[in-house]
Amino acid sequence: MKALNLMLMTFISVSLLSQDIKTAEVKVFEGFVPKIPESEKIKETTFFIDTTKIDKTQEYKFINKKMNISFNSRPLKPAKISGEKLFDNKKSSIIFGFGSNSITSNVSYSDLSKHSFSYGLRFNQKNSKYRVNYEDLTKDYDIFKNSLVYLNVFGQMIGKDNIFTGNVEYERKTSNYIDDFSRNSECNDYNLNVFSYSKFGFGVISKELSDAKLKHKTNFFVSNLNEFLENQLHLSTILRKHVSGYPIKVRLEFNDYINYNNNIFVSNITKTELTEFSISPSAMLKKYGLDFNFGAYIYYQTDDLKNNSFNFLPQLDISKHLVRDIVFINGGVRSKRIRNTIKSLSDENPLISGLGINKYDIQNNYNSFDLQTTDIKNELYLGMVNVLGNDELFDGNISFGRISNMPLFNWVDLGSNGRFVSSYIDVWRTQINLNYSWQINELVAVNATTNYFIYDTLISNKENFNLNSGFSLNLDNKIKVNTSLSYLGERKSFQFYEENDIFQENLGEYYLLNPQIHLNIKFDYNYSNYFSGYLKINNIFNSKQEMWQGYREMGINAWAGISYSF
Repeated sequence: MKALNLMLMTFISVSLLSQDIKTAEVKVFEGFVPKIPESEKIKETTFFIDTTKIDKTQEYKFINKKMNISFNSRPLKPAKISGEKLFDNKKSSIIFGFGSNSITSNVSYSDLSKHSFSYGLRFNQKNSKYRVNYEDLTKDYDIFKNSLVYLNVFGQMIGKDNIFTGNVEYERKTSNYIDDFSRNSECNDYNLNVFSYSKFGFGVISKELSDAKLKHKTNFFVSNLNEFLENQLHLSTILRKHVSGYPIKVRLEFNDYINYNNNIFVSNITKTELTEFSISPSAMLKKYGLDFNFGAYIYYQTDDLKNNSFNFLPQLDISKHLVRDIVFINGGVRSKRIRNTIKSLSDENPLISGLGINKYDIQNNYNSFDLQTTDIKNELYLGMVNVLGNDELFDGNISFGRISNMPLFNWVDLGSNGRFVSSYIDVWRTQINLNYSWQINELVAVNATTNYFIYDTLISNKENFNLNSGFSLNLDNKIKVNTSLSYLGERKSFQFYEENDIFQENLGEYYLLNPQIHLNIKFDYNYSNYFSGYLKINNIFNSKQEMWQGYREMGINAWAGISYSF
């Protein structure tokens, strides 16, 4: 039985293994390229990692959510800082000084406690009197007396869109001398010149910061000299805006000059009036590595005699940084107009003779003020700024052009020392200006400025060369020493003579004024943040040359003073 079962299983197994299976056809559309993959050899050497150098910092993210705390914490007290107490900015100061020939005083006050509004005032006063002895025995001596009083009240208010400013100025300046003739006379005021000047004005400055929007700076003032002897009304504004990426600037200005509005001095002098309006547009363009500033100066002028004038003058400035923040050069052509007023002429020469400035002078019964406008047209210029080192700077420029109605002063014999009258001349001028400054360190600094002029003709009372230099020493802000050395070249003073109330020049006749060299030194000592003192010595070389023909300068003089700030 077992044998029968074994035979049956064997038969069945054979028949299964011998089953007939048909061959299947496989179509290959792409070629098969057998390839053995590259093998990588397992490194047999071991390596170690210093886990102490692994950055183990973990980043945490906090959820910005307020949490309710069931208790109140005790507020912390502010920290206390030990050390020297910082001193507040000085708001007010009083300075008083006196010397061998003068007395001075200075008072200033400002209130800056409020951010949106501030105001203050400044008052200066100086009187000087000195005697000049004449070694040439032409006269014994002359006594010179001068005084100056200046007051300025100002205020500023910062608004949302604009800054508003206002100021009131008053200035009274006198110049007097007493010579042999006046010492023997009953009234010394025949040689007294008085100039009283007042001015009121305000301004508006835009706070706009965007270049794409219009910015402006507007200024307005009215002024008068010697009881309406000279009046000026001024209005100007500067507009700025970028148009299509180019910066555009336009200056508009209006001036109205009214002279001799008060005829209490001399009845036969008629009132005169001159009105002028000017516009100065300019635009900046960058091209070929240069900065081009194109502009024009356009003005119109008329007076009460119906004399009208219109002029168009081009302006061009080309500049380039040869080395960024080191060497800068610029040049081009420019034009300028300067109105000569009684104020500007008397500031330059207080010994001028003219209508209304000396009511005691019976000879002064004519109008000797010739008020003209000085024009500098199409002046060529070239300038350079060079940074030589840390806090060391040199800059210079040279210019050449024609000046129409250049003001000058001529001496006229009026029976005593003489006086000066204003006159004008047309000249070609070349000017070279050089400036140097060096802050050597926190202690020492030096500076120098020089000018050299070349004229095509001789000009009365104008030098060809001048120099100003200085040296300063600062010792821990306690002791400060400042020195100044100045040189004024020789000048030639031309003389006029009067004929039928008309001044004529004495051709070929002039008076030579020698060069002047002045050395001044000033010592400042800061005792504390509140108290300080100073000592000033002027004209150490004791120069006694003539400032103007017939008027000699003060010799060596010294003055000292104290200052209190609070």
